[in-house]
Amino acid sequence: MAEGRRGEKTAEDIRAVAIELFYKRGFQATALRDVAAKVGIQVGSLYNHITSKGDLLFEVMETVMLDLLADQRDVATELDVVERMRLLIDHHVKFHGRRAREVFIGNSELRSLKAAQLSRIVALRREYEMVFRNDLESAIRQGKFLAVDVQVTSFGILAVATSVSIFYSPGGRLSLDAIAEIFTDMVLHGLWNPAAGDLRAHLQRARTSEAARNLLVDKRSFVY
Repeated sequence: MAEGRRGEKTAEDIRAVAIELFYKRGFQATALRDVAAKVGIQVGSLYNHITSKGDLLFEVMETVMLDLLADQRDVATELDVVERMRLLIDHHVKFHGRRAREVFIGNSELRSLKAAQLSRIVALRREYEMVFRNDLESAIRQGKFLAVDVQVTSFGILAVATSVSIFYSPGGRLSLDAIAEIFTDMVLHGLWNPAAGDLRAHLQRARTSEAARNLLVDKRSFVY
């Protein structure tokens, strides 16, 4: 194995072991010698890849937030605000189900961060939350959603959807897709303004329009 690739593999192993131990034992109860032993390297060799245990924790927490935001930006391109909210909730549930350990660390170890690190994580969380708030406000202005308290409702949506990281099990009764569908239906039916017509019909129209736009883009890509 090339030296560069070996170093990347070791860094990946350190991160994976740190996530496992921080999740099982907590940050304070995890020593770097425990991480090194599980990776199979000397403690001193850790410092070829990290600067400190605290910075390792921060890297784990920042990475999961950056990945969450990147995935959110992918689904936030949908033009219809109601369908976009459905996709945002669906994404949130599935992300938190798949990366439950990192989510748990991110929620339980904020107190272990330095002040500047905490400010960074809080800013990333605020950026993520604002997408939900903005879409709630937009849907209310369009008459699609009921006039709810946007701040409280966005917090509620995120808290409920994040709870999947606590109870979801890959071997459980329901798949993650099924759980995500239950959550999106629950939230959208709670928000939907009956005066705007039928929710399911609206979502179907939005998906049909999106499919037509994608087809048009595909056709144009073959024009020279």
